[in-house]
Amino acid sequence: MIGAQNTLDLRLEKFRVIFHILFWIGIVTYESVVWGLVDGEYSKRLLSSLVDLPVKISAAYFTLYVLVDKFLVRKKYTSFLLLLIASVLVFGLISRALAYYIIYPIHYPDALGTPLFYAPKILIMIFSIYSLVGILTSFHLIRHWYRNQQAAQEFERSRQALENEMLEAKLKFLKSQINPHFLFNTLNNLYVLALNQSSRTPEIIHRLSELTSYMLHEGNHQQVPLEQEINYIRNYIALERMRYDNTVDISLNVYDDVGNLTIAPLLLLPFVENGFKHGLSNRLTGGWLRIDLSKQGDTLLIKVENSKAAGQKVTIPKSGIGLQNVRSRLDLIYDDRYKLDIVEDDEVYLVVLKIRYTTENKNIENTLTYEMPHH
Repeated sequence: MIGAQNTLDLRLEKFRVIFHILFWIGIVTYESVVWGLVDGEYSKRLLSSLVDLPVKISAAYFTLYVLVDKFLVRKKYTSFLLLLIASVLVFGLISRALAYYIIYPIHYPDALGTPLFYAPKILIMIFSIYSLVGILTSFHLIRHWYRNQQAAQEFERSRQALENEMLEAKLKFLKSQINPHFLFNTLNNLYVLALNQSSRTPEIIHRLSELTSYMLHEGNHQQVPLEQEINYIRNYIALERMRYDNTVDISLNVYDDVGNLTIAPLLLLPFVENGFKHGLSNRLTGGWLRIDLSKQGDTLLIKVENSKAAGQKVTIPKSGIGLQNVRSRLDLIYDDRYKLDIVEDDEVYLVVLKIRYTTENKNIENTLTYEMPHH
């Protein structure tokens, strides 16, 4: 659309001189023919129009390209007004002088009886010139307004595009931080099992490859089906469970049908990671981790709750890389459509995340889709 408009503007500029010439020919034709129809004096009307034409052209272009473009549109109102008054008087006097010394002696000698500086005649000349100039100025200002609107719209589009690119780059950076953070933790686990020559090492490597594949492929999408994210968490839990020999209670519960929901990828992993790292890593027996997903009206509710050793202080909100990362991503993706609460007591650490469905469409099949925030 913009390209077509630019092409049209270029074509109009190319034929601009021709348009102007045709316009002034039209003015002369109108004044000589139409006024000639009144009294039949076509030659007199043509001469009068031709003699006065340079004055009208000069007054028009001076008003448009000097007074309007250099002063009015730049909000130099006082200078514009003073110069306008001066130019009106100058062009009015010039027009009166041309009529008095050229037209009157040839066609209207009786009119020479009035003085040159006769105010009513000068006012008539001014009205004749600036009635036309006023019409042209109106179109010129409309053209200015239209171009300014186009420029403003183009600037806004460019600004929004740049803002979206910056947000997208920030999101990609945040997601890229998840991968090494996750891999660091998992490789540490793998290292311990390898040292102990565990028979589960090949299985862990296989699951790690599946998780890595998800991060590389699905992690680059703006949104993924919530079921895929849940399966990813299940695989991650299975990977972690190998360390505990079924001595801890780990559960993932999905209470409602979420088959048609989508969510930003890798959004739940930091909560689950922290549950293992800060809730179970120091209690290889007797600990528990519970993950619940449900729907409450137009809200998706995610709870990650884990036990912790008595007296243990979890400082994840301030120092945890994963959780700080997910807070930033939530701000960018869901803006004011989410709420994140963290509750901690002596024995339990609880994370509650609520994400509202998109307000544009409450249909369950089109909810929780990824959106750039509007500013």
